[in-house]
Amino acid sequence: MYSAPPLRGDDPCILVEGPPWGDAEFFGRWLLAADRVNKLWNEAVKDPKFRSQVSRLEVVYHLDFGTAALAMLLELREQFVAFTLRLDSEEGELFAVMAELGFFVLTGERYQMVIPTSTDIGQLKEALLRFAKTEDEEYWLHPEHLVTTMPFANAIAWQSRLLAMDEQCRNADRIMLLWSFVDEVE
Repeated sequence: MYSAPPLRGDDPCILVEGPPWGDAEFFGRWLLAADRVNKLWNEAVKDPKFRSQVSRLEVVYHLDFGTAALAMLLELREQFVAFTLRLDSEEGELFAVMAELGFFVLTGERYQMVIPTSTDIGQLKEALLRFAKTEDEEYWLHPEHLVTTMPFANAIAWQSRLLAMDEQCRNADRIMLLWSFVDEVE
């Protein structure tokens, strides 16, 4: 079994901040949204033209948004507030698609886990096609073209700051960041 080398200080990664730890309703709804995307994926690949356009995405990995979402929640369990994600992992690549589908919102340098408002088969197809188009001439996919990264050392520093914050302050900050995002979108 392949085990990726540990991230070094300057390696690009994604920092994801979660909701209050123990918010079972959020986690349940988030996982159900990932399951819905899996169902849309199973429907989308029935279209032979679309399947051929995204076939490279399945060369290394089996696209399973539910498994990726669960793996991310397990990562969150390590420190309860945030986790770093390698781009060169199955979850890192699916993160790029899930971010486009509204599972994550970029707030400053980090992403916030959120529940997508709605996802339909057209949005899923568009997100997967955008990701497939990041493939280079050597057949490597580049999720970093679709998401914002930070050096691993910065992510660890952010994680430490978030962990040191009072939980109520951290969640108030998270809500304020998300409201700022809503104001920017409108």
